[in-house]
Amino acid sequence: MNNSRALLIIFFMFTGFILLGLKLFSIQIVKHDYYAEIAEKQQNKSQKLKAERGSIIDRNGELLAITKNDISLYVDKRMLNKNETDSLTSFIASVFNKPRKYYQNLIDKGRNNVLLEKKVSRERLLKIDDFYIDGFIVQEDFSRVYPYGSLSSHVLGYVDNECNGVYGIEKQYDKYLRGKDGIKFIENDVLGRTISVKENDSRKPVAGNNIILTINKTYQTILEKELIAGIHKFHGDSATGIIMNPKTGEILAMATMPDFDPANHGKFQLSEKRNRAITDPYEPGSIIKPIIMSMLIEEKLIKEDEIINTENGDFRYRTTHIRDTHPHAYLTVRGVLEESSNIGMAKLSDRLEENTFYKYLRDFGFGNITSVDLPGESNGFLKKPKNYSKISKPFMSFGYELSATPVQLISAFSSIINGGNLMKPFIVDKITSPDGTVLYSNKPEKIRSVISSSTSDKIIDFMIGVVEEGTATNAKLNNVLVGGKTGTAQMLIEGSYSKKEYNSSFIGFFPAEDPSIIILIKVSSPDIGRYGGQVSAPVFKRIAESIIDADLQIIPDNMKIQRRKEYLENLLKEDRNSRDQNIFKFSNIGNPPEVKREKPSVIKGMMPNLVNMTIRDAVAILNELGIKYKISGDGKVLEQSINPDEAISSDRICILRCETKKLADLRLN
Repeated sequence: MNNSRALLIIFFMFTGFILLGLKLFSIQIVKHDYYAEIAEKQQNKSQKLKAERGSIIDRNGELLAITKNDISLYVDKRMLNKNETDSLTSFIASVFNKPRKYYQNLIDKGRNNVLLEKKVSRERLLKIDDFYIDGFIVQEDFSRVYPYGSLSSHVLGYVDNECNGVYGIEKQYDKYLRGKDGIKFIENDVLGRTISVKENDSRKPVAGNNIILTINKTYQTILEKELIAGIHKFHGDSATGIIMNPKTGEILAMATMPDFDPANHGKFQLSEKRNRAITDPYEPGSIIKPIIMSMLIEEKLIKEDEIINTENGDFRYRTTHIRDTHPHAYLTVRGVLEESSNIGMAKLSDRLEENTFYKYLRDFGFGNITSVDLPGESNGFLKKPKNYSKISKPFMSFGYELSATPVQLISAFSSIINGGNLMKPFIVDKITSPDGTVLYSNKPEKIRSVISSSTSDKIIDFMIGVVEEGTATNAKLNNVLVGGKTGTAQMLIEGSYSKKEYNSSFIGFFPAEDPSIIILIKVSSPDIGRYGGQVSAPVFKRIAESIIDADLQIIPDNMKIQRRKEYLENLLKEDRNSRDQNIFKFSNIGNPPEVKREKPSVIKGMMPNLVNMTIRDAVAILNELGIKYKISGDGKVLEQSINPDEAISSDRICILRCETKKLADLRLN
């Protein structure tokens, strides 16, 4: 019996030794590499060192987005000596003015690495620089800071929690901004405590590059301030604005209101973070008319002194009616643009062959992205000739049946005032390394020539008239000559045009003699006012005045800008002569006027009779006499506050009440 037990014990011991030997063989021979790797990982650990993200800077060196070198504090419970927990919690509580129990609860409830404080400033770190306890970890944790809050938010974009670009410049140039992360290799003992850092194997992080924008912070501030004021004044839903150099394509400011705070982007809806200047195409309305007019001039299909029958503001074209906001019986070609006549443009556009019409629009950039260096740009929409209906071309001539983004429009418009060259818009000037070395520099890029310089000069001249005495007088500046064009378009809502919702636009440039600034303003759904000349033109005027005041390089103090009174006089003289000499030069439909208007005699110091005159002729005479005036209404002069043949003085103001013929007849009846 005893022998059996002994043999059994020996058998189990022998079997155990065999199994142990097999296990050791497996560990040391068969799975040697596997267990060696585990031991290596336990003894040697790596820690990623986050690279500092580069800055975004305006053209004058103003920091628009920077990285703050914060740190976060952790405790590794596996390395923390329980006897030192009280010392740790007491010290951290004294630095951050919090109860010791607060940190004790974090440690008790946490597992492994426990976060004690996040995004601590470097100033606070000075207080804990000399504090050492096993398991207490200080880790870099950068913060993205936007010093001016929401300023330029749609241009700058924002970053995620890992400091990776998500939108705007932050996304478009993320690979340049984020730099290269480093790595630190640490050797630990069997308990996980740090013994040493392997400097030879470790790699320091490389900071990201800096992005220098073409944006001018001063211009950007002015633009955003006036867009907000415009929304409040005219009760609009939103507003968009772009300021650009028409000669180079440099975007000097770009804004959409309402905006958002990039540092707290999570509190805003995606729709609020969308840069509508590049993502939202819209039917531009009458802003497109100078572009169509430039085609006609370039193709030599019109003459400036030609008279167009504008049908008293109501023209039946095929199956539809085309109407003018400011009705006129007849207008010169120049007057068609100045008075923004839809009827005149529709008739003139009929002279352009469909493929030629389409080709010009494509050459001006419609239907294509501009390739501006921002993410999310839309193509807009341009119908091909094969899809034109019988009314497509005339309606496109005053801004319907096609759509464009604000950046497409301002680029196309720039080409008709810069000598005829379509320039690529850009918003990044250069990229520099952390030490200031220029790695990349953007240059103005000409895409193509669209029209001749002579056509460009003529269009500029026409658009000066639009501001001087056309539909955009609210954009007129006292000391600078301005050119521009208004636009008002019904908004397409759920497949039909709204009678209440409008996009009110204005695009203007100055100084008109040599344009260096072009500004586009769009206000959506204004409740007060509706037309571009009533809503967006005044916003443009305030922006232009502020820019001129802030930037002496635009209009130096020693440069005396005088309004060209002779321009107006010659313009009106040419208009009157054209009516006399070319009375039978009409567009394709309508009868010539039966009576030619004579210029009334003008006696210095005496008020002439202005009743039944057009606003254009009346204003010309008042300017000639140096009489101040105010105009109420549209159409012909119905009443004047200073009676004919009455003596006048420089301090008196003549108020002209004007109405269209139809309204006057209704009142008489």
